Amino acid sequence: MTGSERDPYLSVKLQAAEQASGCRSFRPDVEEECVTDEPLSCLNCYFRRWTSDSYRCMAGKPATTD
Repeated sequence: MTGSERDPYLSVKLQAAEQASGCRSFRPDVEEECVTDEPLSCLNCYFRRWTSDSYRCMAGKPATTD
């Protein structure tokens, strides 16, 4: 059994770190909003917005006001 089979969130964490390493828009979020120990990760990015399934990158998207 691999690590990602034991912890399905592990594969999301690894993918988020890999994507952030090549992202020119990455900006660290405030410490209270960071969710992983990996400093360079989409999961810790200011532009990350949570969805019901995962997260979405909002870098370059216009801000919405509700």
